[in-house]
Amino acid sequence: MKMKNIKYLLVAMGLLFIGTGCKKFLNVVPIDALSGNNFWQTRKDVEGFTNGIYARLRDKVGGGVLMPALDVRGNFVKTVGTIDNSGNNVFNNLINNNLKSVTTASTTYDNRLKNIMDWKAWYDIIAASNILYYEVDNVPSGNLSDADKKRYKAEAVFMRNLSYMFICKLFGDAIYYTEAYNSKSLARTPQVEVMKKCIADMSAAKNDLPTTYTDVSLTGFRPTRASAVALLMHLNMWAAAWDNGDKSGYYKAVVALGTEMATYTNYSLLPINEQNTMRIFKGRTSENLFGVLQDYNYGETFAAYANYSYFFSHYPYRGAISKTTSFMAYDKDYIGKLFPAGVPDARFTTWFENANSDNNTFQFKKFINVYSTGSGSSLNVNNDDSAIIFRLPDALLLAAEAAAELSDDATARDYVNQVRLAAAAPALISSGSELKDDIYRERCRELIGEGQFFFDLVRTKRAINTEFSKAVISVSNFNAGAWTWPLIISATERTANPNLVGNNFWN
Repeated sequence: MKMKNIKYLLVAMGLLFIGTGCKKFLNVVPIDALSGNNFWQTRKDVEGFTNGIYARLRDKVGGGVLMPALDVRGNFVKTVGTIDNSGNNVFNNLINNNLKSVTTASTTYDNRLKNIMDWKAWYDIIAASNILYYEVDNVPSGNLSDADKKRYKAEAVFMRNLSYMFICKLFGDAIYYTEAYNSKSLARTPQVEVMKKCIADMSAAKNDLPTTYTDVSLTGFRPTRASAVALLMHLNMWAAAWDNGDKSGYYKAVVALGTEMATYTNYSLLPINEQNTMRIFKGRTSENLFGVLQDYNYGETFAAYANYSYFFSHYPYRGAISKTTSFMAYDKDYIGKLFPAGVPDARFTTWFENANSDNNTFQFKKFINVYSTGSGSSLNVNNDDSAIIFRLPDALLLAAEAAAELSDDATARDYVNQVRLAAAAPALISSGSELKDDIYRERCRELIGEGQFFFDLVRTKRAINTEFSKAVISVSNFNAGAWTWPLIISATERTANPNLVGNNFWN
């Protein structure tokens, strides 16, 4: 067997052994079908390998505490109940931006946070995406059309750039490569340069993605051109945050992407109410740009602690029938600032219960799709919402932010007020720096619990401001990298790549 095929088989085996539940929906090719020259022959081969890449993403997002942690770190929240195995201490440290203790402790939740600090899973996705991009051209043309080859390659580009986005947002500088079967020892590349490469890469491939899928089961869970637009918006805004040169080019690109998003008429905002909330976070609606499926009916279930509701809700939205209190709650004063008394907002009335209680009766009802197991006194309710990575309001608010940075307040207000209209909230009329703060708070309101809070806090440099963070980072520590997550590097990885170094602040 050729060395290339041996390397491929090792990657493919890793992609396939990811749990039986995922195979039920993703239809991953069985391992006995993967052998040397027998692979990369049919559309089924390509689809099976591609689904394995999405399964890797599902394992990263749905198998750990990543998404909740991204909204809890530095946020105006507090522990008001108890959780297993020193979870209270761990989450209090996370709220307070104290991550050093996590790297040396070994409780259940310390280990779950350590999983965030291991970037290997993201590089597994990147490595597999690079292989897909390279190998799809080797499928005989009679078995896979040129148009389909372009689409699969564009999906590979989307997935590797999505992974680089998360790597840079979590750790800063990244080891960047796009070659299949890479074996070089590479040093970390400055994150601005990585973002620029990703922007060029995704821009070149964007139009090879479909505008929609005829198979509705793929809607929201396989990338479209609109998904790529949302990703490009995030890449540009993250680059703008760290590029010390002229930032206007990034902002102009985001505004232009906002204009392009409007041309994809199959996407639109849904009015906020309980029914639409359940639909949105189940997935496959006109708001869903890209996400990771969770569906008990397909055998697709996340770890319980991967869901935000696990920490901020209780029965009947999660937990055993006896679970009548929540583990965490938002600070009363913070909720009062986000949703001022007397200002109508459907998000407040729909998504919160006992919002001003400041105790464990607090209930967050944004993620309330559930399935139950057991019965009677053994009844247990589990969350069944998908993980939504990109949603239309997120993209509109990024366009609003970019327009405001360009001093185009009218365009900025137009974008942000589209989101407020869907929430039955009054239109913003502010301008200048006040409008910029209003747009930031609108992101906090609209995207609460969706894993955007800490990234936005860092990207806008509001992490150093007590008005926007419960646990501010000093300017000197911020500049030294305190906003990053510690990067845990094993001895084996250091030996394999002597150029690999962690984040200096945490070292």
